[in-house]
Amino acid sequence: MRRSSGFSLVELMVVVVAVAIVAGALLDRVLPLIGRAQRVAFVQVKADLQTALLFEAAGRITRGDAASLQNLADGNPMALLLTPPANYVGSFERPQEDDMPVASWYFDEHAHRLVYRVGHYTRFDALGGSPGRIELKTEFVFDDRNGDGTFEPGSDGFRGLRLVQVHEFAWPD
Repeated sequence: MRRSSGFSLVELMVVVVAVAIVAGALLDRVLPLIGRAQRVAFVQVKADLQTALLFEAAGRITRGDAASLQNLADGNPMALLLTPPANYVGSFERPQEDDMPVASWYFDEHAHRLVYRVGHYTRFDALGGSPGRIELKTEFVFDDRNGDGTFEPGSDGFRGLRLVQVHEFAWPD
C-alpha cells in the first residue's frame, strides 16, 4: 500500500479551524487594548493642552500682557504645544468630519473648537452628542468684579483657562 507524503484534506481543515480559533481569541484580547490605548492618549494630550494654556497665560501675565488673555479662548490650543501629537491633522475653516481620520485631532476654526475623532475598538458613548467625536473649547474664567461681562486686568481677577468638553460623553476603560 502506498502512503501519501502530504496533508490530507481533513488534517488541513483541522489546522485551519485551530488557527482561526486562536486568531479570534487573540483579536478578542488585543482590540480592547487598542481602544484603551487611544483613550489614555486622548487624556494625556488633553492634560498637555491644559498645561500649555496655563503656561501661556502665566507668560502673558508676567510680560504685562494680561489684556490679551481672553484671546486664548478663541485660539487653537494645539498651537501652544512645541510639538503637536502625531495624530493632529491640522486647523480647518469648515472641516468635513468624514474627511478626518479616526483617532485624530483637528481644530475647527469656525466653531473655535478642538475636536477628537474617537477611533475604532472603543466603548465610546456620545450621550446625545455627535457620535464618535469629542469637542473641546477653551473657557476663560475670571471674577467679573465690576459686572460688565468683560475682562479688565486692572479690576477683574483672572482665575484661569479650562479646556472643557462641549457635550457629555462616556468612555469607560
